Amino acid sequence: MERSTIDILPECLIEKVVSYLSFEDAAKMSILSKTWLRSWFTHPNIEFKYPYRGNFELVDTIMNRYRDEKIPIDKFELSYSYYPQVSPPIDKWLYIALQNGVKYIFFKIPDSSLSILTILTAKSLTELVVECCTLMPILFSNGVTNCNSLRKLSLTRVKLDENMLQTLLNCCPLIVSFIFDYCWGFKKIELLNLQKIKSVSIKSREQNKLVKIQAPTLEHLTYDGYLSGKLDIVECQNLKSLDISHVRISDEFLQNLISALKDLKIQFCEGEEEIDSSNLESLEYMGYKIPKLKIARELKHLKINLQCFSSLKAAWFCNLRKLLSNSMSCPEISVDFSKCNEINLTDLQLHQGVATPKVDVLNVNCTWRKGECPTFLDALLLSCHPRRLNIRSTSATFKCFINRLIYMKNMSFDDNRSQSWHLVELQLNREGLSIRPDMPYYIEYSFLFDW
Repeated sequence: MERSTIDILPECLIEKVVSYLSFEDAAKMSILSKTWLRSWFTHPNIEFKYPYRGNFELVDTIMNRYRDEKIPIDKFELSYSYYPQVSPPIDKWLYIALQNGVKYIFFKIPDSSLSILTILTAKSLTELVVECCTLMPILFSNGVTNCNSLRKLSLTRVKLDENMLQTLLNCCPLIVSFIFDYCWGFKKIELLNLQKIKSVSIKSREQNKLVKIQAPTLEHLTYDGYLSGKLDIVECQNLKSLDISHVRISDEFLQNLISALKDLKIQFCEGEEEIDSSNLESLEYMGYKIPKLKIARELKHLKINLQCFSSLKAAWFCNLRKLLSNSMSCPEISVDFSKCNEINLTDLQLHQGVATPKVDVLNVNCTWRKGECPTFLDALLLSCHPRRLNIRSTSATFKCFINRLIYMKNMSFDDNRSQSWHLVELQLNREGLSIRPDMPYYIEYSFLFDW
């Protein structure tokens, strides 16, 4: 009897193909032939996402088959959008996965409780991701063992107490990556004895959280404290990348880290006076005030995003010019303006002491409703000379910009240094068109200048 066309591939190759498919897709392919069905039966990656065909009995049957036939499991994902009305045998399924050598576990069942002690006894587990549940307290009388195989631990929107958190970290001393985002139920986080840790991400909206990190091997740190927590970093001499948001920081805080840092990202932090970028290769800044930069050499990557929600004054544009003048190159600046008012250009011109700095791309987002902006564009172009000026605004505001550019050109606006310029190109970015029922239309326009 001739083999069907779908079975013309060797069984070993079919198994290889199936191993690259998701568990759900492999199940669909199992109807093709008995060979494809057998390959799905031994699929190493199991994914149960609610509702998995709306049948927990089917899930239980599948897991029993993996247990009885001792089929190896590499990945086990159990993910429901909400806690089901009928409680599934979660502990049993996890135990089967652990007994069959699982390496990766993803668990997400909102409003559920997870006993993590059993998981920590695994000898093969390398990555554990837990979301949206409560970790049951560990009973020390039951004994707690180290999970020395675990390399990545991720907890997101998980409730756990302080003792549970510290015990968990002590049980996983060899983790390389730790993600702890938007968890609650504790007052402090201490990362002190993680021998191999390289990457840490901590994000919290809880009040008065203390985070202390003492990790000589740490290379990458992301921290978002929402201005309610305290971050204490010591003995992190190998830290290469730092991404901090909503943190109160001081000059001393940055000075203790800056010597080793290569990449620094600061978003909406308070307290910093000057950023020393002498040793940096990449710097990204987003905030409400114009930062002070100490730059000794050209950065490979510099990106600045300023949020301006107060009334504009000449001093603001002077500070912008000073910032850009201190930089050897600035490829991209983004500024959001919510208000527009008359700007004293005389005060602005009195502070002109150096050549106007050039910027490759200047992104301007104008969210004021009125179209008038008599001196805004003047002040902007006195502060820097962009090669490309991208403006997102209403049609009324854009008409004012065009009229002002024509006026400035006719008046031979030259920045007091007889520097000629002309508009090379004007583009309308229709993809940037956004319509909101409560606001006017906003359209993005691009001006290309030759200074």
